[in-house]
Amino acid sequence: MSLLRRLDTRAAGVGVYNQYVTPFQLMYGQTSAGSSAGERVDEITALGLSGVMRCVALLADTVASLPIRTYQVQRGRRTLITTPDVLVTPDPESNIFELVHTTMASLALHGNAYLLIDRDVRHAPIGLLPLHPYQMQVVPSADANSRAYLHLGNPLDIENLAHIRWFTPPQSLVGVSPLIQNRQLLGLALAMDKYLAQFYGEGATPSSVLESDRDMTPEQARSLQATWEAQHRKHRRPAVLTGGLKWRPVQQSAADSQMIETREQIIRDVARVFGVPAALIGGMGDSQTYQNVEQANLNFLTHTITPWLRRLEIAFSRILPPGTDVAFDTAGILRTDALTRARVGQLHIMSGTRTPNELRVTDGLDPYSGGDVFHQAMQGTVTAGGDLPTLGTDASPTPTMGVIDG
Repeated sequence: MSLLRRLDTRAAGVGVYNQYVTPFQLMYGQTSAGSSAGERVDEITALGLSGVMRCVALLADTVASLPIRTYQVQRGRRTLITTPDVLVTPDPESNIFELVHTTMASLALHGNAYLLIDRDVRHAPIGLLPLHPYQMQVVPSADANSRAYLHLGNPLDIENLAHIRWFTPPQSLVGVSPLIQNRQLLGLALAMDKYLAQFYGEGATPSSVLESDRDMTPEQARSLQATWEAQHRKHRRPAVLTGGLKWRPVQQSAADSQMIETREQIIRDVARVFGVPAALIGGMGDSQTYQNVEQANLNFLTHTITPWLRRLEIAFSRILPPGTDVAFDTAGILRTDALTRARVGQLHIMSGTRTPNELRVTDGLDPYSGGDVFHQAMQGTVTAGGDLPTLGTDASPTPTMGVIDG
């Protein structure tokens, strides 16, 4: 019996929630792991960290908010078509926003996302259901040339399953889990949060100390404490000390200050893991001004969002019939102020790259009759559609632009 076949036999008898650990756990995936700080890192504990929660929510919300466009590809030409129902209402109890959001959250947390495909009698997709990675097992197939999938211990037909992976090492069956790979970082953050919660919950450190060189009975100490609180709590009146009393505030130690700095560094490290600018999750030390916000959005789209979009676009396109291409419209991320958008739209129309109706649809406006004609505002340009008047309600009867018929 080969090694892969023995692994396949072992995996068939494991628990339905994939809680086994083998030397090949990176191939099969892992749901949780311990850290040197003594904290267990899994989906639930990691989402308890504000930095992780914000990064995952930011990625999922951003991608899910982008409109989906569907195209028919024939002879290298893409034609916009109506979005199939399976991408409008993938499940009777959800919508495309929830589907993309759940898929992105699964990818960001576990490095893997699984979509169960429901098909009709003609094998056309009619439904999509996200499956939790904790319920999945991925094992080599019987011939060791592909992957086989188990959901809660039950085999699934690979034709009815879409498996989307994040960073995937060679010959690995699953994508790398960001939580497991960074368990030391997240374990440290969890340990610090627990320590601070216990520290302030126990409240053993006083805000200040009254010192005296004289001996006091417990009753006298309690009486002095009660008198001080009654006279000065929530008041800013001057204190008069007699009998050798001295008041000393308990200041923050250097270790406490260092812990605060460490927590901020952890937030930046978490942002680095997910490829998110620290400024977008409230991290310190990453300033952003009005002048560079557009460039920051472009960097966020190019280096963070685009790779995720390509994974989803390829997966959705494979689910649909051949010749159908799915793409996310990223124009909303790069949307600037109203004046800049108006100028850019004007340049698109004048250069003949977009029609007025295309820009109106992007801005959420209804198209108008005649707005699907391409204009080119260059004098002397040969027209492709004849002499037509300039579009717009204030157009002159005499054409002033060359018109290219779309």
